[in-house]
Amino acid sequence: MDDFDSSFFLMRALAGPVMGIVAMLISITIFAPIVLYLVARWKAAKEPDTDRHLGLKVALHFFSISAFQLGLAGLTLLVWALITTAPSEMKSVFNRIALGMLMPAGLVFAAHFSLLKRTNDVERTAVRRLFAGYNLIVTGLLGFIALVIAFQALFAKGSSGEMGRAAGAMVLVYGTAWAIIGWRFGMQVLTGGPGSTSASPPQPGASAPPPPSAPSTTATPPASTGGLPSLGGGAFPPIDPKS
Repeated sequence: MDDFDSSFFLMRALAGPVMGIVAMLISITIFAPIVLYLVARWKAAKEPDTDRHLGLKVALHFFSISAFQLGLAGLTLLVWALITTAPSEMKSVFNRIALGMLMPAGLVFAAHFSLLKRTNDVERTAVRRLFAGYNLIVTGLLGFIALVIAFQALFAKGSSGEMGRAAGAMVLVYGTAWAIIGWRFGMQVLTGGPGSTSASPPQPGASAPPPPSAPSTTATPPASTGGLPSLGGGAFPPIDPKS
């Protein structure tokens, strides 16, 4: 069995599970923003003041994360085009498709990320945390799929061919992104890093803490001593013995 036959066999064997996972990812992409918006609205209702940027932040985070995932897919295709054994014409096609995915992803991500800087996303971190967890779930799920395909190609009989190279590109891109996003999310939520409540500045409308009281400068009176009061200075006049 040559490389092409082995790769084709792996593709047929994994077609069913992969299609099921892709359908689940599409469902998550469609319904997750609605669920996250409802959760963010429910959490904001418990706060004393209203977050007027809530809906805007949900939309901006959703499109920035969608652009980020599109960029990961384009980067995976670009890495696969570099390591594939396909002819040069096919490599050129893959490179063009990858660049066609990376350019709009970068533009959309940069535009929405800059717009987020103009909102209260730093002070009110509930929406940021929700979408950071959502991004971690999607990236981790794709990275997990890449690991499964890579090990299936590794333990397959004979050469894994292009399926193994594609799985290697996915593991390299999504595995690295999975680790970085997980580390950032842990720093943000668990250890009081940027975006956590312990490190966030005071919210608008909150009363400032009272200033520290200055040390007292009132001099304490000297302690009184026992005995008669002083009669003043001077001395008795000398006594003349002739008088």
